[in-house]
Amino acid sequence: MDRPTFLKEMIQSYREKIRLYESIISEFERELGGPAPVASGPTSNGSDNKNSSTDPVSTVRSFQFFNKSQPEAAKLLLEFVGHPLLTQQIVEGIEKGGVTVGGKTAKDKKLNIYSILRRSADFVRWKKDTWGLPAWPGAPKQSESSDTDDEIEKSEKVEKGAD
Repeated sequence: MDRPTFLKEMIQSYREKIRLYESIISEFERELGGPAPVASGPTSNGSDNKNSSTDPVSTVRSFQFFNKSQPEAAKLLLEFVGHPLLTQQIVEGIEKGGVTVGGKTAKDKKLNIYSILRRSADFVRWKKDTWGLPAWPGAPKQSESSDTDDEIEKSEKVEKGAD
């Protein structure tokens, strides 16, 4: 391996370690009740985490949500990304982070997470199939964003009928 290739690989390796350490520090700060800044700085491809909204799942490490419940992992993912995500993106992100999502099919997993997010006060529906955190600026009030049980049942029946 030539020197420039070796150096590029080492830089990428160290950037990944930095993101890991920033994530660990953020988790410790949250546990202590202090500030929990979103990790910033360049990613392995040179872009800024805050601008990587095109694929937020790509910033997740394989063990980032180790030993977390599905709602805890979803909340940590949203805090890490810093903007609302689609239900499917949340499923993909927490699975990549090491959490097993209940359900045999992709639709079942999506419905599982959707139900968890809908029932929790820790999440707010920003728009159809998109979730964020209630503390974020511009977040809709819980009553404005929540679906009625009839709407949920109807959407679940439509999805299950589309198999």
